[in-house]
Amino acid sequence: MTMLNILKYFNKRYHSRSLRTRELKFMLNWWLPFVFNRIKIQYISEDFKTVKVLLKRSFWNQNPGKAIWGGAIFSATDSFYPIMLKQIMIKQFDIPTDVFTKATNVQYLRESKTDITFNFEINEVDIKQVHEDLIEKQKHDNWYRVIGQDTNGKTCIQADIQAYLRCRK
Repeated sequence: MTMLNILKYFNKRYHSRSLRTRELKFMLNWWLPFVFNRIKIQYISEDFKTVKVLLKRSFWNQNPGKAIWGGAIFSATDSFYPIMLKQIMIKQFDIPTDVFTKATNVQYLRESKTDITFNFEINEVDIKQVHEDLIEKQKHDNWYRVIGQDTNGKTCIQADIQAYLRCRK
C-alpha cells in the first residue's frame, strides 16, 4: 500500500459516519505537524465531546529560555474543536460538514517549562446550537475556550478558538 493510498483511506475514514474514536486518535497522533511539535492525543470520548491533548516539552519545541514555543502551543489548540464538532454532527445527526478554525486568540498567561495538558469539552447546549445553525443557515461559527495547564496544575494558556462549520455539498 502506497503512502498516497494510505492518505486517501484516512481522508475517507475521517468523513465517515462510522469513524471510531480509536481510529481518529491514531490518525491524529501520526499527523506530521503533531508528531514534530510533540502533540499527543491521549483520550477521545466515544461521543467525541471530550478530547485530552498533551503537549510534551522537548528539545524540538522549546525556545532558548527552555519554555515551549508559542507555535507549538498554537498547534496544540488550533484544530480540536472543529474536528470534534464535525464528528458529533455526522454521528448524531448525519450532517456531513466541512470545518476549519476561522480565528484563534491564544493568551500566554505564564511560561511553561513542563508538559502542557489541554482538555477540550463540548456540552449539549453547544451541540444543540450548532445543529440548529446548520439546519437554518447551513453554517455555524462560534468561539470555544480551552485552558492549558502545566504538570504542576497551573494554568499557562488560555485559547479561544473560532470554529467554522458548513454543510458539505
